[in-house]
Amino acid sequence: MWTVSVRHGVSYRFPQAGIFRSDDLATHFFLVCRRKQSDSVETMGNHGYGQHWFTSFSSFGCALQVPEEGISRDGGFKILVVSGSFLLALGVMEGVLRLFSGWLPVEVQQIISANPRNYGVAHPYIGHLQTPNNALVLSGKDYRAVHHTDGYGFRNKWPWPKSAQIVALGDSVTFGQGVEDEEAWPAIVARSFPESQLINLGLIGGGPQQYLRIYETFGQQLHPRVVLVGLFMGNDFWDAEMFDRWVKSGAGGSYMVWRDFGRPYSVSLSLQQPVKNLESAVLWRAQLIARKSHLFNLVLYSLGDFTKWSPAGGKTFHTPGGTQLELAPGVLANNTKKAHPGDEVFRIVLETLQRIQKLAHQNGATAVVVLQRSKEEVYLPLLGEPLPDAAAPLRAEFEKRDIAYLDLLPEFRRRAAAGEVLFFETDGHPNSRGYALIGEIVTSYLKEHAKEYGL
Repeated sequence: MWTVSVRHGVSYRFPQAGIFRSDDLATHFFLVCRRKQSDSVETMGNHGYGQHWFTSFSSFGCALQVPEEGISRDGGFKILVVSGSFLLALGVMEGVLRLFSGWLPVEVQQIISANPRNYGVAHPYIGHLQTPNNALVLSGKDYRAVHHTDGYGFRNKWPWPKSAQIVALGDSVTFGQGVEDEEAWPAIVARSFPESQLINLGLIGGGPQQYLRIYETFGQQLHPRVVLVGLFMGNDFWDAEMFDRWVKSGAGGSYMVWRDFGRPYSVSLSLQQPVKNLESAVLWRAQLIARKSHLFNLVLYSLGDFTKWSPAGGKTFHTPGGTQLELAPGVLANNTKKAHPGDEVFRIVLETLQRIQKLAHQNGATAVVVLQRSKEEVYLPLLGEPLPDAAAPLRAEFEKRDIAYLDLLPEFRRRAAAGEVLFFETDGHPNSRGYALIGEIVTSYLKEHAKEYGL
């Protein structure tokens, strides 16, 4: 529990209760906010990889305590003036943002106009899919690319062939976020095997359990000989935890809307926890309404950006060519903290990959896990930063279970040490050169095992 008391513009911290006091109105009221010790405040974001940040306020309970003598007429007038002025200021700022939003960078425009309708379409089993037959323009601080989707919402030409020798599963890195269609690494691999068909089943915002469900729903029918599973160490364990919580919540609808707009539980008429159910539903609806505000979204974005790039957590790698790569070791540490045996999330990820392997084998295919590494894993060691290998426990389990895998880290680090810029400066995704390198490594691996895999 934490405490902050504001008096005469000075902040104080106490170990237990939290009291916010306006000294001009001290004789009239105290605004008391207490944080429940059993709850937690959740701050989420692309985890530094092109996603959003928000705060769940359900952990706080607030009460207005009025002294026995009540509030005087003069005090009540002051309260009304202060409240009215505050609301007016918010309204003016909201209006200015909407009126002049075109002056802001494109990526900020997208963030402040966040809308659940822009989060693709809901899928009852997979959780969500990108909008089918769409030309989605995504922009970051250092990229702008058009992403075309097929009739199912994936990044392929339409219609699909009846069969494909290779399918690629994964998240936004497999999808190819940040680059044009032909620059995504599955497209590069496809051009290296002109006699074979390759279908990219990468899903922005996806996690391991969704890779399995996508393979079950879309991949099996293509009868592939090779199933490439792009596992992004930068956030896939975090994604696995979130998706597991979505399934257990029973919320239904779009997983991405649930994840980025409040994470509510399903609305239940059960009398076992009526207050909790009602609170969850009300807070979720309130956040959905609040997210329609440009100002609200900008504040959330700014808070997340400050947390991510605070001096205590951010690092910058200067390349020989003058490029400055922003690194977020704290984000990586948070997103991989469950990537070890004994943790429930580790078990979920490993069992999911085993199920993909088993299903592929039953269909006469070979599953290969492609360990896609984050910008921090590649460049932090070049700054002399000690960094444990988050994938080491996974590789050990892969060896025990005879799961084929391809780790991209050694070659990425070698190229980075030679001065190559393989990621965007601020965004966590690979740049066109980074995607090209993934394509080169995967292509080389597949050609080496072509006979074994039937390619």
